[in-house]
Amino acid sequence: MRITLKTYRKNGLHVRLAAKFITFLQNQISDKDLIKHAYILYNGKKVQVNNLLAVVSLKIRPGEEFYFVVDRPLSEQMVADIRNFFLQQEKEDAEQVETDRILMENSLTLQEAISKIPNGIVVINRDLIITYVNRAAALLFGQDPQQMINHRVDGIIPKDELQELFQTKKPVVTKKLQLNRYTVIATYSPILLNDQVIGIVAIFQDITSIEKISKELKEVKELQQRLDLLLHSVSDLIGMTDQSGNFIYMNEVMELFLKKNQRIQSLAHIIGREDFSKLKRNPKPIMKVVKLDGQSFVIKVNPIYFDKELTGTVTTMTRLDDVKKLLEKIELMKQHNEYLEKELSRHESLHKAFHSIIGTSKTLTDTLNIAQKVASTDSTVLITGESGTGKELVARAIHEAGKRKNEPYIRVNCAAIPPTLIESELFGYEKGAFTGATKTTRGKFELAQKGTIFLDEIGDLPIELQAKLLRVLQEKEIVRIGGYEPIQLDVRVIVATNKDLKKLVDAGKFREDLYYRLHVVPIHLPPLRNRKDDIPLLVEAFRQELNQKLGKNIKGYEKGFIEYLTQYNWPGNIRELKNVMERLMSLAETDYLQCKDLPHYIFSPDQAPFKEDNGEEHIILNKKKTLKEYEKEIYTFACQNYPSFNQIAKALGVTHKTVAKKVREYGLEPLVGKKYQNT
Repeated sequence: MRITLKTYRKNGLHVRLAAKFITFLQNQISDKDLIKHAYILYNGKKVQVNNLLAVVSLKIRPGEEFYFVVDRPLSEQMVADIRNFFLQQEKEDAEQVETDRILMENSLTLQEAISKIPNGIVVINRDLIITYVNRAAALLFGQDPQQMINHRVDGIIPKDELQELFQTKKPVVTKKLQLNRYTVIATYSPILLNDQVIGIVAIFQDITSIEKISKELKEVKELQQRLDLLLHSVSDLIGMTDQSGNFIYMNEVMELFLKKNQRIQSLAHIIGREDFSKLKRNPKPIMKVVKLDGQSFVIKVNPIYFDKELTGTVTTMTRLDDVKKLLEKIELMKQHNEYLEKELSRHESLHKAFHSIIGTSKTLTDTLNIAQKVASTDSTVLITGESGTGKELVARAIHEAGKRKNEPYIRVNCAAIPPTLIESELFGYEKGAFTGATKTTRGKFELAQKGTIFLDEIGDLPIELQAKLLRVLQEKEIVRIGGYEPIQLDVRVIVATNKDLKKLVDAGKFREDLYYRLHVVPIHLPPLRNRKDDIPLLVEAFRQELNQKLGKNIKGYEKGFIEYLTQYNWPGNIRELKNVMERLMSLAETDYLQCKDLPHYIFSPDQAPFKEDNGEEHIILNKKKTLKEYEKEIYTFACQNYPSFNQIAKALGVTHKTVAKKVREYGLEPLVGKKYQNT
């Protein structure tokens, strides 16, 4: 409901008239909630009718229309009474008019001053109802001032602190509060009348910027402390000078040095007066080697210039011996990194199909690199090597790393098939070709169609069958026994032998033309005795594999166990090593493999690799460790107990070159002969 009103008082709707109107409403309207939701509307501005300062701030002049707005209908009598309140005339003398004018000006001045105060101000009556909010407070609370007025302080200001204030009648200053994104300190002060609290003024001081500055100062202090700690932690001598070269700050090492050499009073005494004079003229760093107190130092002076004038320097002094040691370490690390990069490139370059072949020795990785290169082609591969070196593993890896990996892989052991059956095994036969041939059967070559056939022990192939194999390789077709129609083949051929085919050719036991037809890409697998540094890796791999296979829980080896294995030459190669490990683990009665359980041809108590007793009974194996880590443990132990690379090489059964490479790889140079250094 909206009622149109006018006043004809000389000072318009002044303070006294507004106060009398509020009192009139409170006396006439019993519903106090209605008064809380009654407004004065003037020139688009809307203020609560019971907010005296807000009503006065409208500056309604005589004869101007304004509106009284409520949210529910009023009786006709009440509407008439409200209109008459403003229309009735009062006898106003000049003194009263002047008094009203002064009150009005003071009220407006106070209103404007409070609204412009940067601190937030909230006025609360005795019922904890908000009666006034300035702009700063509304901004802090993130609300419209008109929405806050005539509402309780619940959810805005803690009531407990306000209730206490009604009892104590003393101001309360709170700790820091968080209002939205602002950090504030609140002060609650009572409004007293006749020694009774009739309201509270809450003042909120925004300290967000102060908090930010405080945090930045704290961070600067922390940074200063860290810088001091850093400067006092380094072994270099560090100092800061003024424009005259006098030291104004230094770390502890520099301070001790200057105290010991009191003749050094300034930077000029260290680098020379001539160089210091150059520094003043030319803003470039100076670096030189000087001798002080019988020691040589590398000195670097960085000038600090401001407005093209020298204002100070930062000077560092490093002992020349430290520089030399550092350069040596850098060179050693450079060599070490080059080695690691080279080794890493070898291993990373290998296809995952070759990961089942255990070993990191150069001879093996060189061989595997060749095998990987040929895997992507269809060239015939001849794998040579002693029995037990892993020729079958390499053949399968070549197949799985090539483009035929999803096609059949057929293995034929030429030495295991009787000579009378090998032709039918390889090429197949037609039904009725011979007695017992009740059906047509495909041979191994046909079964390998689109894939790979691996002919193991090719040196044992009968001489009469070698001609037919040569024809198959040249013509890429076969004819079944008893058949007439040739069958076209698309098969990758890999062959292997532990014999010297060239000698067999010379002895007339192997066709020369077949030899050269097979000898397209030869790959030779080194015997285990030529890559003994792979033995610890193989032993550990077999331990893990056989633990699972045999249901065992072998955790490690007795001291010297690995060393005995590396001393033995292994004529049966990897196969022999695996068989020995399986026998030992099958019969083991403890969680550790003992030297005494080794075969007599491997274990010799009188020639134990490590007779010294350093209190370590076993090399403990942790499932989380890698093979490289176990190898490092072995070399660490050996370095501590032998004074030279030669003796370490003899103890481990490897070459001097291998020892040098491994020691540098694992950074064990300082440990070589350590036991002898401490005696």
